[in-house]
Amino acid sequence: MKSINLKRIKGARLLCVLALAFLVTGIATAENGTSSEQGEFQRFWPDNLYAVEFVNENIGFIAGYSGSVFKTEDGGETWSAIYIGVNELIRHLSFVDANNGWAVGHRGSILHTADGGFTWVVQKQDEGNYLRDISFADVNNGWAVGHGAAIWHTSDGGKNWEKQTLTGFDGRDLPRLHGVVAKDADSAILVGEFGMIAHTENKGELWLVSYNPSRATLLSVASHGDGAIAVGLDGGVVSIALATDEQWAEVEAIEQALQAKKEEKARKKAARKKREYVPEHVEPLPKVDTNYYITKINSGLSNHLYDVSATASNEVVVVGASVMFKVSEAEKEIAAAIESDDATVEVVTEPTYTVTNLMPEEGFPLPYTWIGGVDVTESGTIWAAGLRGMIVKGNLNDMSFGQKLNIAESENVKLISSRWGEK
Repeated sequence: MKSINLKRIKGARLLCVLALAFLVTGIATAENGTSSEQGEFQRFWPDNLYAVEFVNENIGFIAGYSGSVFKTEDGGETWSAIYIGVNELIRHLSFVDANNGWAVGHRGSILHTADGGFTWVVQKQDEGNYLRDISFADVNNGWAVGHGAAIWHTSDGGKNWEKQTLTGFDGRDLPRLHGVVAKDADSAILVGEFGMIAHTENKGELWLVSYNPSRATLLSVASHGDGAIAVGLDGGVVSIALATDEQWAEVEAIEQALQAKKEEKARKKAARKKREYVPEHVEPLPKVDTNYYITKINSGLSNHLYDVSATASNEVVVVGASVMFKVSEAEKEIAAAIESDDATVEVVTEPTYTVTNLMPEEGFPLPYTWIGGVDVTESGTIWAAGLRGMIVKGNLNDMSFGQKLNIAESENVKLISSRWGEK
């Protein structure tokens, strides 16, 4: 019988465990044991990336798992790898200038940087809650949203955060809020689960839920003209536009019909159980000057759509599972009969939308990948990021895109800080 050296087996197992832990948790290691101070290539773990935010043509940020932030200052040619200070999945970033930016994480952290992303401080901790998006209108005013209908607002750059609530939501379960866009210091639009769309025009004192005929989950929203465009699961794209008087009258009629149907159902239930019917008291919604009308845009897709970004030309770029496309708006003239003595026919316009796919460069594995975040610069340069450390660059002028680099393989990524201290 052969003898077994238990100490040797245990030692080998320990070495395997240590090696695996080093590979998985280390944000970077110097290849071949050489020092990073000598300018050698550092290998990064290819975690998924979600947040993309470009301040201008040169300065941009991309973030994802494990508190990893990547910054470029030369238009994406080289990148600095920075640890944000908390081991969280960074879902979104919002910068108002080259220095001041905010981030949200999946464990409830709201973080701020005042030095261009090199150092970060936690301004607010929504303990145990998943925060999904953040948007600032200027250096003082911004909103963050997340699960459990969480809405946080600041008017002093994040020194203080106030929790806000939805008005007009009558669902059983509070929705997960996935996206928010600050239109200006007073107004913002948010989207989320169950087709949730809501807006505020008074710094969040009132968040009014808009009528949406679809209950499909929306994951992201971007400014578009006076309103916004939102995207979500199963190819969902919707326009959120300022409502005309006729459209708002239509919405009010629909909501009244839905309330009457709900009351009739309650009456029948009470009669069936031989109980007295007691009408539910419904608090009338406040009258506001600004309302939005929701219109479905046919994307022709069933792919999940994860992010949307506005362009300088009043278009939006959408990314998701195996897809990147542009949505353009045009005005279509229609004839509308106006009741009058001379039977005048007035020509009015209504928006129409065109969806155009961007084409991947040869060899780009679009059918087998997903893109989680996107931003578009004023010149039309598209920056996106997604699966396993992939950073994508495209251009609206030629309607194409391809992989710029992968953070795990590029020699153009330099480690600045990690969970184990500064370099």
